[in-house]
Amino acid sequence: MNFHKTFPILVAYLVFIVIGIATGLLNISWTYMQDTFNVSHDSLAVLAPAAMLGGLIAAFLSGTIIGRFSIGPALVGGMAFAGVGMLGYAIAPIWIILLGVAFIGSIGKGLTDAVLNNFASANYGASEMNWLHACWGIGLTIAPAVVTHFVLYQGGGWQSSYVLVGLVILLIGLVILLSLPLWQIKPAKGKSKGVSASPPLRESLRRPIVIIGLLFFFLYGGVELGTGQLANTLLIEARGLPQAIASSWVSAYWASFTAGRITMGLLALRLGDKTLLNICFGFTVAGAILLFLNLNDAFSLLGFIGMGFGLAAIFPILILQTNRRVGRAHASNAIGFQVGCAGLGGAALSGMGGIFAEHVGPESISLFILVGALLTFALYEFMIRWEARQVKRKTF
Repeated sequence: MNFHKTFPILVAYLVFIVIGIATGLLNISWTYMQDTFNVSHDSLAVLAPAAMLGGLIAAFLSGTIIGRFSIGPALVGGMAFAGVGMLGYAIAPIWIILLGVAFIGSIGKGLTDAVLNNFASANYGASEMNWLHACWGIGLTIAPAVVTHFVLYQGGGWQSSYVLVGLVILLIGLVILLSLPLWQIKPAKGKSKGVSASPPLRESLRRPIVIIGLLFFFLYGGVELGTGQLANTLLIEARGLPQAIASSWVSAYWASFTAGRITMGLLALRLGDKTLLNICFGFTVAGAILLFLNLNDAFSLLGFIGMGFGLAAIFPILILQTNRRVGRAHASNAIGFQVGCAGLGGAALSGMGGIFAEHVGPESISLFILVGALLTFALYEFMIRWEARQVKRKTF
């Protein structure tokens, strides 16, 4: 690759690492935020949606935003909102203001995520897409250690981690601003260079396969993000592990998630998408069962690792299939919808898990995760069978 192609994807990798850290900070910091703002477990059902709602809106509108402003400016705007939102976490004096800055930050993260998914899917191949999402996993793996470092080893508060990450996001946003000419979508063959308008959102939403995809990504996001978000509460309050060990287990979940994306990326050239996805769902469901059974600490940890490894490649593979599944014209809107629904599912189902933990008991989190994994697999099977029937009808 030449510089004009290599530099943007390297920066995109870095952005996904930092956005992954920004997303993963709440996995650990929530335990301490409760004391800071004097709220209970089920308050996560309010914070999690606030921390995702703006991202949902931004992701849904990302196709329109890209069409109007182009990739580079849209990405700079997303980074600015994300950085300011992260700094806002650190200085928020009361709960209601925290909810407001969580919303602002989620606009930035959601827009950045959707824009970079569109950019990578249009300009690069399967390996780059897998590496891009592996970088997000790297960030999520690092995040627990960042919070733990400040809380346990520096004698500071969880707020320090948000200040650090917010400043890094703003710095990378400045780098993108200074390199705007490099951030463009490669035009399709036979089309002139430039930004083409996406179809109206309602037109894309009329396509049944788009709606089915949204439901799938909602459930998938709930399982992926919800497992990481609720794991700390499950391990500390239900299973009595100390914070340092619980943090290492959460990191192990995201580390296996990252390793899974790297491994599946290497296997992508040898195995088809269907085989890879079957392997992924097999690991996910098996891991959720081990986590629920809680036979002993070793098997529970193996459950976390199995889930992380299994969930890894599902999102990037299905994002890459979007052009084929919905058509190039609707792909930009559909990718934004999918990214937004994954975030919404992570927020809504994490919040629901927090409600279960508060009113049923923290051990109920493991059952909640298992049911989510089974429902996600069932909807995936329905989606591919529905798509196959549509293809067969068109063939005949």
